[in-house]
Amino acid sequence: MKKLELILISGAAVGILLALLNVPYQTAFSSLFLIALGIIYLYLGFALFNDIPFSKIFKSESYRGIGSWRIAIAIGTGLGLSQLTTGFMLALGNYPMTRSFLSVGLVMTALMLLLTLIRNTKEKHQFYRNIALRCAVFIIIGAIFLIINGQQVQTT
Repeated sequence: MKKLELILISGAAVGILLALLNVPYQTAFSSLFLIALGIIYLYLGFALFNDIPFSKIFKSESYRGIGSWRIAIAIGTGLGLSQLTTGFMLALGNYPMTRSFLSVGLVMTALMLLLTLIRNTKEKHQFYRNIALRCAVFIIIGAIFLIINGQQVQTT
């Protein structure tokens, strides 16, 4: 699933670049990748972040050694990142509710970043570093989209 995530993130980045260049149908292109990424984060984020292969999601032995904190943080991060990717899609298409999706996603992702950093001080694990990096990158991008969307609303 890591390859699929990288492909979808790359496609979304290309869609954002197309939006900056005002290419026709850029909204459809970027929406395709951002919605797919959001769905993966929402429904399969707990497995993606814990490095559980898709074929082993429903097998109980896949979850041995993974604590409840890691599962909870992975689910919360999936929810937050899903909200942010939906907000990115709405912002590119100038749709309503953009500010709400971005705000909720930023708060949720910031909360998960805080919990991850606290948990990382107790148990040093690569999982927490990966989550912290993902959250930080998405928070920066989300803040940029929120600022740009706020400026567009004021000018219209």
